[in-house]
Amino acid sequence: MSNKFGALLKTKLEEIQKKNPRFSFRSLAKKVGISPGCLNELMHGKRPLSEFYANKIVLGLELGSEERNEVYSLISTRSRKFAAQKVLMEKEMSMLSSWEHYAILNMIRMKTFQSEPEWIAERLALPVERVQKSLELLMELGFIKRKGNSIARSVGSLATTEDIPSQAIVNAHLSDMSKAMEVLQTTTPDVRDFSSITMAINPEKFDEAKSLIKKFRRKLSMLVEEGDMTEVYNLNIQFFPLTVQKREKKPLC
Repeated sequence: MSNKFGALLKTKLEEIQKKNPRFSFRSLAKKVGISPGCLNELMHGKRPLSEFYANKIVLGLELGSEERNEVYSLISTRSRKFAAQKVLMEKEMSMLSSWEHYAILNMIRMKTFQSEPEWIAERLALPVERVQKSLELLMELGFIKRKGNSIARSVGSLATTEDIPSQAIVNAHLSDMSKAMEVLQTTTPDVRDFSSITMAINPEKFDEAKSLIKKFRRKLSMLVEEGDMTEVYNLNIQFFPLTVQKREKKPLC
């Protein structure tokens, strides 16, 4: 593990140093939020790579999907909780377009989780039949498995394709937003946070803004998933145009 992980970090350090020769190993440690001593131990196999440190490195270095999965594949066996991130295909997305499937997958990570459909249904305020159908689907797709008298996740984090038109993803977002409207009307501000801001923007900064939002999502998930997890939340960030964007007129042929 140490050779592969050390080689990966060395490669990333060299890539950064080509753009900024003054960037040091200590700078790398600061960028990923790990002390230089601890990062050095991780590189040389003197400390096992845990999911916690892997997340810090993936987030701090803003790694792409292939490099992310490479880092996650190097997590120490005794520290491993889940497999590498799985990217959902269109068919899988169309089958998982309702919010409760992802809620159940994350409930399994809760300290207080109970596998009985009745318990899950009560916690999600859903009919038992709907929960049972979700469990059957997740089992069929291989995302959960039987573990004694309980159930366990058999996949790591789930992701979707990016910037590719998909009706399945649209349906999943609609399901999340519908649930968000319900929660907004049935809960108090002490257990939720809904906010918005309207701004005039420079469209040339849009891609940079999307990258910033993605980094924020990962950083937030690392924060709230640390320690005892007893609830499941959903984060929706909407950043969309209110103006009809002008299109350049194409010359008539």
